[in-house]
Amino acid sequence: MSARLDKIEGDREGFDENWKKRDETTYIHWTRGEPKNQIQLAFRNHWDLFNEIMGKDFSGRRALEVGCGRGSMSAYFADNDFDCTLLDYSAEAIETAKRIFAAHKLNAKFDVGDALDLPYEDNSFDVIYSIGLLEHFEDIEKLLSEQIRVLDSKGLFLGYVVPHYNENVQKDYKWINDLLKTYAEKQSDQNIPKKADIFRSDYGSERYIDVLNKLPVNNISASGVYPLPMISHSIEFPFTLLAENQEAILIDRFNKMLAERKTQNPNQHPWLCEEGYGQAFLLWCFKN
Repeated sequence: MSARLDKIEGDREGFDENWKKRDETTYIHWTRGEPKNQIQLAFRNHWDLFNEIMGKDFSGRRALEVGCGRGSMSAYFADNDFDCTLLDYSAEAIETAKRIFAAHKLNAKFDVGDALDLPYEDNSFDVIYSIGLLEHFEDIEKLLSEQIRVLDSKGLFLGYVVPHYNENVQKDYKWINDLLKTYAEKQSDQNIPKKADIFRSDYGSERYIDVLNKLPVNNISASGVYPLPMISHSIEFPFTLLAENQEAILIDRFNKMLAERKTQNPNQHPWLCEEGYGQAFLLWCFKN
């Protein structure tokens, strides 16, 4: 996902370079059917979890994704009759999202804008969400206060954060990804463009909760999410998928892992886990 990134926080140009140079940015991680790869499976579970948090009584339909990238998460909202607005600092990302939404006949508004200075009036949205945005900022106070400002009363904030983890579920699968990377490099007869390094903080949920506690919100919650490994020779943004048959094998295995988690803890969504174990954590709260 793209956002405004000052030098102390990261490299905004790095996002733009990755969007312009890699075919992966044209992938859509949304599908109406059964997920066919591991990232579609991830976004389906993001959506299922978001739905559970919204609950059956959630009636607001004005949705904003901040740092939308290609808009995979918003595609789920749009396909479920939300009035969606997608915002990104990168014009390249917005153009990609527009093409994807048009190809799938999904409706939304698209804006190029700054997450630190949102171009919207107060109380403009009923649900605001981001996927992989917040961790790219060192100074999160303005970032969070802007999103809460444009959220309407009783509206829902959802922040999916992907910090820099060294000891999460991924550590047990690093050797597989190293093998895949070595194989891919040997098999390639062309230079694969290197992905730009992008700043990512290692802040846990406590840092964000401390800020949210100063804002007009209630029922602040946090949990680890995405308790599955990511398998590829190139897992950095933008994620590179494996061959279709390999992804199919992974999907089958991952669905069994999630089913086992559900059996072990039937009262908890299987996408939730202990913070620090999964690939990310989720913050959520409601505006007063």
